Amino acid sequence: MTERKFQQAVVQLARLMGWRVHHTRPALTQRGRWLTPIQGDAGFPDLVLCRPPRLILAELKRAGGKPTVEQQAWLDALASCAGVECYLWTPADWETIIDALRRHKHDTDSGGGRKIG
Repeated sequence: MTERKFQQAVVQLARLMGWRVHHTRPALTQRGRWLTPIQGDAGFPDLVLCRPPRLILAELKRAGGKPTVEQQAWLDALASCAGVECYLWTPADWETIIDALRRHKHDTDSGGGRKIG
């Protein structure tokens, strides 16, 4: 499964479960490169999911994919913020993703807030 297809599946699931979803799409430059226009530090997670009182930031990777140094720095920083759940998800984590999105509150005993992967 491609990262794009995986992301579409996660977004669809999140919306079905009542989450607000944010993703910044990359744009194709005149030189044929895909870039995500941002102001700030590179590597911000792929998805921001909000269903009060919960806030999830998730980096998505295809099977075998690894975060870049910049992505890992964001994941580490965000994971240390109170009340923020931060995940690294791959297609193999599908059941865990369902469980994480199903919960109605942050529950550290059931894997919430820990990076996966």
